[in-house]
Amino acid sequence: MMADGGTGVSGALCYKPRMALKVVRCKSTGAWTISGTINGVRVQKRAQSNNKRRAEEEAAALETAMLREDWHGPRPAAKTIGQAMVSYAEAVDRSPRTYSRLIRIGREVGENTPLAAIDQDLLTRLRGQLLKPDANPATFAREIVGPLRAVLNYAADLGWCDRLRLKAPRQAEGRTRFLMPTEAERLIAAAASHLRPLLIFLPGTGARMSEALELDWRDVDLVGGRAIFWQTKSGRRRVAALPPRAIAELADLPYHEGPVFRTPAGEPYYTSGRQGGGQIKTAWRGAIRRCGLGPDLTPHDLRHTWASWHYALHKDLLRLKQDGGWSSVELVERYSHLLPAGHEDEIRQFLGCDRDVTTSLPRRPVEAISY
Repeated sequence: MMADGGTGVSGALCYKPRMALKVVRCKSTGAWTISGTINGVRVQKRAQSNNKRRAEEEAAALETAMLREDWHGPRPAAKTIGQAMVSYAEAVDRSPRTYSRLIRIGREVGENTPLAAIDQDLLTRLRGQLLKPDANPATFAREIVGPLRAVLNYAADLGWCDRLRLKAPRQAEGRTRFLMPTEAERLIAAAASHLRPLLIFLPGTGARMSEALELDWRDVDLVGGRAIFWQTKSGRRRVAALPPRAIAELADLPYHEGPVFRTPAGEPYYTSGRQGGGQIKTAWRGAIRRCGLGPDLTPHDLRHTWASWHYALHKDLLRLKQDGGWSSVELVERYSHLLPAGHEDEIRQFLGCDRDVTTSLPRRPVEAISY
């Protein structure tokens, strides 16, 4: 049996490699100092901790890093969140709103922050610094989690960092607002004359407000009953079928070139690069007040209205997904439970499905669209 300190098992377990870097106390300041020489490189630096054990751990980590660099060469510099954001923004054209969100996040995080330092705790801090205390989970996901996750996934694809799962807070499913056909008729009847064509078009096509206000007559085919939306949320072109009532309403407009929907003065609605809405806010509020509908109703609820009507008529979620430009069937499942049965005839009457509008189309030539 071997004595303690020999080469037996107990001696092996007690063995500690000799370190070139030592931790000594500075006589003048009393601070712990890391001192020694690694492959001819002299080290003399103050430890970050006043605790000897932590200072020794720091010395061991420093010695390991210096030896690894001596054997394998210096590691490439760690990429920062600022570099990742710039590369992400330059890879493809991004929307002005995306740029704005990235700038806000970058300023708060610090452009020189390493990608490895981005974690869930940072998300929590950003929420408190960039959003109001009562901001809902959807705002947090849209303004912070989504943009940051996109940048980190892009950086991971380039090999700049490990892939990180950033968790957005779960959002309770809220009520989806939509209108019954009789309510939609009340809204249209109470609206200003310049707004009525738009309020017939939105629940007839499922267009988003931005898509409708950006629609140009070049992309409208009244004879074929179609309209093209080029700048959609999904980034893909969408062709919408025009119901007979919408065709008749558009045919009665006094102009058939340039923007389709215009202000009372006949001017195009202002655009902010989709940074915000509110182009019809005053006229919308007036119509809502006069017809007696709830003030929480928004123009986007007319897209929900179209989707609920679409499912009531066709009972086809896949068709609804494709016609509405959604990315998955799961996103449209909620519309299958909104409208109670028995309103199909009212919907068809609102859309004018019993009308023949071919005789009411303008005699002036309408530019044909090739698909």
